[in-house]
Amino acid sequence: MKKIILLVLLLCAVIISGCGEDKKQPGGVNEGAKQEQTVQKQSFIVYRAAADGSEKLLPEKFTVDANGKDIAENALIALVSTKPQDARMDDVIPIGTKVLALRIDDKGTAYADFSKELAKKGQGSYGEMMLCYAITNTLTEFPQIKRVQILIEGQKVTTISGHMDVEDPLERNDSLLGK
Repeated sequence: MKKIILLVLLLCAVIISGCGEDKKQPGGVNEGAKQEQTVQKQSFIVYRAAADGSEKLLPEKFTVDANGKDIAENALIALVSTKPQDARMDDVIPIGTKVLALRIDDKGTAYADFSKELAKKGQGSYGEMMLCYAITNTLTEFPQIKRVQILIEGQKVTTISGHMDVEDPLERNDSLLGK
């Protein structure tokens, strides 16, 4: 009787082990290994204000895993949600700001929609200019984007902090770019 039970258990073990076979692609590549190899990376530049107050935007390079979002949206998210990695750079994005959406029309205008926190910093004219052009110059790094309309909670605003007109789309400002 013990031999029969042992034989049945052994037979079950053999059957179960056959169910978990690796699915190999032509050339002997395991599907799981292939998925790991195809993780795409996206590299881009975001612009941050110079910490010395010199009215310059400094480039910071990022590389992230592609996550199904457009590279321009990932750049905008990186600008808003990360802190500068270089002490020469200052973060001008108000704490708690979130990217709600990014839409690009066929004329090259990007509509960058932010949470209401974007307008809560109460910065002066310098801070508002650096904020607006950090966003604009980051997005216009991409050839399909020519200008940027800043939105808050889906709405156009006249100004963010009372110093700069953002009612119309902003164009890239190369004069602010530092090295």
